[in-house]
Order: sequence, then structure tokens, then C-alpha cells
Amino acid sequence: FTPKTARRLKGKNYENDIYLMIPLADNQKNWRLDELGILQQAAQDQQNDYSRIPDNFSRRLLCSLQAYLEYECSNAVVDELRMAYLGEFSFVHSTDDYPKKGQEPEVIGTSPCQMILTAHHATHMYILTLVLPKDTIRQFSTTQVLDQISHESLWITCPEDGATYLQGVSKKYTTMPTYVSLYDYLKYKYGLLKCGAGKAFLLLSDRPSDETEFHCMMAGETYDSIHQDFHIASDNISQICNENHAQYDYYEVYMSEMVVACIMKNFSDDMDERIDLTATYAFIVILAMFQNTSIEKVNMQISNALANDGDISHEEILSLYRNFGKTVRFWEKNNYKYWGTQQEAACIVEAFGNKELKETYYEHQEFLEHIAELKSAKSEERNGFILNIAATILAVIQVQDFIVSLLEKFYGNVGINVDYATSTFSTLIICGTFSFVVVLMIINRMRIKMRRGDMHIKELRDEDE
Repeated sequence: FTPKTARRLKGKNYENDIYLMIPLADNQKNWRLDELGILQQAAQDQQNDYSRIPDNFSRRLLCSLQAYLEYECSNAVVDELRMAYLGEFSFVHSTDDYPKKGQEPEVIGTSPCQMILTAHHATHMYILTLVLPKDTIRQFSTTQVLDQISHESLWITCPEDGATYLQGVSKKYTTMPTYVSLYDYLKYKYGLLKCGAGKAFLLLSDRPSDETEFHCMMAGETYDSIHQDFHIASDNISQICNENHAQYDYYEVYMSEMVVACIMKNFSDDMDERIDLTATYAFIVILAMFQNTSIEKVNMQISNALANDGDISHEEILSLYRNFGKTVRFWEKNNYKYWGTQQEAACIVEAFGNKELKETYYEHQEFLEHIAELKSAKSEERNGFILNIAATILAVIQVQDFIVSLLEKFYGNVGINVDYATSTFSTLIICGTFSFVVVLMIINRMRIKMRRGDMHIKELRDEDE
């Protein structure tokens, strides 16, 4: 950072814990989590109150999250979720001069980062939480961390097992780098792929004294840019920064599409107290993100199907719907036992734009069904065409004896061997059938072209109207 930015960071009026939350999914061809036994270990850890985990902050956070899930949520939701501790990593704080492909970031420094994976294994959806406590990030810019997640430029110092999971799997890493993209590491070690935009949950001691900084914070943009001297000035962001969604009296909370900022009225230096308060809100954010991720995932699958020339069957559409149906539990309001929690969840869902994502899903759904219907109609038309040919051939064959007897009389009258009558009939059947098929194919193609032309004219008329 510039000396001016360094002075500002030293004199800032707030402290905060940062929780970066990244939606992920895996592919059935690469279920590495099962191979690594991550979720099986998570189930054992849950039974043992996460006593195996060496980091105090993460252990307390996992215990508190699990406790609030069980206390605040229905048993069905709790039973389907698993929380796994992936370990401590070194998070890279970079400038906003982001690297091009094949380059490493411009590093300001690193800080210890704990990673916790919340898994819904039935749908193969996951939320990865990167935990950055206040004591580890005091000298770094909060808005720059948020800018990194907005830009999807999240890096970690290359772990010791990097050689196994990067060089051993990917041609991209011929030598071991100093820093590695977090998304690459998740992909090659755990088989996890990005599935939507990341979000951030902030626990703040105070509202930033500089209102412009708070605007940048809620927009997920850096206030400490090294190459631009302007900041966001949006009426929408101003409204977001002045709309407190708190349902209880011990905090204020502000929400945008990517940031939930919780400002505590009593921000404790005691880690245990902060964790307990964090867990009361963080578990709601995680469940709201599962809603978000479920729609993002099915929308991505539908987009891929449409990009593949719309080549999708009714069975494949049903499979998409079944997978989406498994996530419906996350949409039920009665997942939460208390009215205040239900209201908090509703506010987060609205801020994250889940309603707009659902509308996109329904549009995709309607379009997919239309494509499947067209394919089915085309298949039926083709089958009918084949049946017509077969019926015509059978009808001609049924009068074979009559036609052959006529040919024998004709050949006898003109002095031709009557034995040729049967072979003549066979030749007429073959040539006639071939000619008939060719004529029908030409007529069928002409009909298709005329239909397409009519559809095109109708579209033009609709646009004119």
C-alpha cells in the first residue's frame, strides 16, 4: 500500500473479523471428498465436539455453529449438513493490480486463515468459509479483501501437499509456485468447483468513520486502490448503507448482494464471546447461500445444456429437476424455529438476489421443456414417416400374386419366359420403394423449410407488434 493508506489503516476506527464464503459443487466423475474421507471424518468430529481440531478459534466456531443449527433449525436440515475442518492456510493479501493468466499476484502480505467446509452431500453442494480473525488482519485493508473475492482473485501460499495435488494432476503447474490460486487448489485436491459468486460476512466493532469506505465495503470494492483515484457513488449503495435490518437489539446489520456487515454494539476482545455472537448470524448466512447455490448450480447446468445446441432429453430434464428438488428443504421458512430468525433469513435471501435467480431458473425451465417438446414432436414425425413407408410396402406385397399372374400372361403373349415375372415384381418393389422414399423425403424437407419460414415471419411480426 501507499504510505497514505498505511497511515489510514493504523488510524482506522474499527476492528473486524472477516468470513469469506465461497459456493462450491463437485462433479460425479471426481468425488475426491469421498476418496479423502473428509465428510466421514467430519461426522466423527461432530460426535466428539471437534476436539481433534488444533485451532481454538475454528474449534469454538464449529461447536457454536453446530449448536445454533440444532437449536434454531429443524432436525431435517441439521441431519443433512456436515461441517468439516480443512486446516490452516496462509491467505494472500494482494493489491488490486490483479495478475494476468499464468502470473502471480502482487503480494502485500499473508495472514493465517482457517478453512471450514459446510457440506450438503445429497446435492453435492458446499459452502467454504475462510475465517480471518481480527488479530491476524489488523494491518490489512478489509475492503481490499472484499475486492479480491469480487474479482475472484483469492490466493494462498502454496501448501506442502501442493506437489501432490497440483504437479501430480495439472499440466498448468510444471514447477511449484510460491502462491497458488485457491480455486485451483480446491479443484485439484478436493474436486470442488466454483458454483456462483462468493459472499462475505463481516463482524465489525464500529461503522467506518469514513462513509465512502463503508460504501466501498458494502459494494465489495477496494477503498485503497493503487491505480484509481475514484470511489463508488451510488444511490442504491447509499440506501443499503442506511437500511438497518437488525431483528434484535444487540447489533446493526446492513446487507448487499455480496456483503453482510454486522456491527456489534458490544464488540468484545474476548474471542469466545465474539465467536458465540458470530455463530448466531453466520449459520443463517450459510443456509441462505445454499439456497443461492442450488439455483446457481441448476442454472449453470441448464446453460451448458442450451449451449450444447439444446441437445437434451426429457430424462435429462427430469434429472435436473430431481437434483433441484433435493434443495427445496433450504427454501422452507419453517426451517427456522423462531420468528426473528425467519425474518433475518428472509432479509438475507432478498439481499442476495435469490428471487431474481429463481425467475431466471423458471425462464430456463420453460425454454428447456419447449426444446424437449420440439424434439419429441420431430421424433414422432420421423417415426410416422417410417411407418408410412413400411405400410405402403406391405400393402404392395399383399397383392404380389395378382400382379405376378398378370405379368405371366403378358410375358406369355409377347413370347417372354414367364419365370421372369417374379423377379420383375421384386425389381419394381425395390425401385418403387426407393423412389417413394426419395419423394417423401423431399416433401418432408420442403415442409420443414416452410414451417421455419413461417416461424421466422411470425417472430418478425411479433417484434413489429
